[in-house]
Amino acid sequence: MGDQVVRRAVRLGHDWVSYLEAGPRDGPPVLLLHGLLSDATTWELALPALASHGLRVIALDLPGHGDSAKPRGTYLLDDFAIALDRVLPLLGMESATVVGHSFGGAITVHFGYHYPHRVQRQVLVSAGGLGREVNVGLRLLTVDGAEAVVGAVLDRRIIRRLLGSQRLHRAAGLTEDRLVNLRRIFRSLADPPARSAFFASARGVIEPSGQRGSFHEMEYLVEHLPTMLVWSSQDSVIPVAHARDTHLRLPQSRLVVFPGGGHEPHRRNAQPFADAVASFVYADDPDVPGGADIVS
Repeated sequence: MGDQVVRRAVRLGHDWVSYLEAGPRDGPPVLLLHGLLSDATTWELALPALASHGLRVIALDLPGHGDSAKPRGTYLLDDFAIALDRVLPLLGMESATVVGHSFGGAITVHFGYHYPHRVQRQVLVSAGGLGREVNVGLRLLTVDGAEAVVGAVLDRRIIRRLLGSQRLHRAAGLTEDRLVNLRRIFRSLADPPARSAFFASARGVIEPSGQRGSFHEMEYLVEHLPTMLVWSSQDSVIPVAHARDTHLRLPQSRLVVFPGGGHEPHRRNAQPFADAVASFVYADDPDVPGGADIVS
């Protein structure tokens, strides 16, 4: 398969889980988990870069997101961890390095704590669950009635017209990368089942006052699990202070901070991100140099 990215799906019970895959099937396994209002395509730039290092990389559409099934029910961290425990063997992975972005980072920590035999290493990318602070926009989406308001105001034709207006894009100074994110957010909120899954997922980890808790308080972060933290220095969604504090609490962890803003360092810095993750995965291989903490 090489660096080619292909879309596949696997049946999990009565439902389907969709995913993107790249890299050799016999390579070290890496599982990528996206955040809220997102899907596996957030990793589209990082996937071939990671695969070029000989890694077998799978980016899931988490249940309730992207092209995966969106069953009715709860979308708590426990639900996602149970699903991952079941889906990994179906993908031919008994364990993997798990890379989680934002909400996916919270899932990663929860999964590693409750299913330690499934997680070889964890990479937390602008991850939730490491402190209380979070962007006010996400907090507002968890107030009572927010789901009904969002459903009422969304008009697909108007939104599509706005997203397709080059004049508006130029006037607003929107970059192509920002437009990709806006289109992904629209897909998540315009579809009623996906919208319900998003609100259920968000309310499990966020409340109007901020994130519901910290894995530090719950003692979920353990020193024996190799951990790398990746952030942007000016992340406006989850502050980089969460990464620095976690790095101090886990002195054996690695810290990668890319300069500039943005909540998706794996997109803005896809190649150096992939290089850092590969170095982390291969750190125990005597033929591959490891490296101390990395701060860009």
